[in-house]
Amino acid sequence: MLSLIKKKLHILHNIYLKNKFFIKKKTYSMDREDLNILNYFGNKKNGFYVDVGCFHPIDRNNTYLLYLKNWRGINIDISQFSIDLFNFLRPDDHNLKCAVSEKEQIVKIFFQKELSQLSTIDEEQAKKVFQGEIKSKEIKAYTLNQIIEKSIYFDREIDLLDIDVEGADHRVLLGLNFEKYKPKLICIEIHNKNIKDDMIYKFLTNKGYILIWSNIFSHLFKIA
Repeated sequence: MLSLIKKKLHILHNIYLKNKFFIKKKTYSMDREDLNILNYFGNKKNGFYVDVGCFHPIDRNNTYLLYLKNWRGINIDISQFSIDLFNFLRPDDHNLKCAVSEKEQIVKIFFQKELSQLSTIDEEQAKKVFQGEIKSKEIKAYTLNQIIEKSIYFDREIDLLDIDVEGADHRVLLGLNFEKYKPKLICIEIHNKNIKDDMIYKFLTNKGYILIWSNIFSHLFKIA
């Protein structure tokens, strides 16, 4: 019972105090990605998003403004605390703790603390970005196809696919049936300074996507 109380207090502190939930913001993204996403979809309501590497329901989040417009979707993260936060604040979404990769398998995740945007299944990215001790553990990974097919959205096309998994983004794309789910807009990180040389850019353009907005790391691709 005491552990459950501590868990609830931890969630409440993180959302209402640390992240000042009651102070409404124009943007909840790190680099205004959500405003550009809203601009693309206009007044569309009841859309469907898939957020891979969702991290936090309001802090540096690209889908919260959509949630306020009655969009709903699937949020996935390798951190249990991330999923606890989503289950508390966004219970109408389907929130899932697992890794996402190109096939179902057991993978090793690399992290430094309980809640972090820098958690990854890419060891080289962890060594490149992390500072200090790197922790690791094993977790089950599924493809996006498997995850969506086991949800209530199994027969629905994706409006927004948001991917932020610190270097493993291409592996996420490989596990999605683009013919069936046809994401209208994809927000994804590319760390290569020469964007057009990156395998993610080449993969998406080969699928018929066009780059329409870029920031330091995040990029928006629309289906042509």
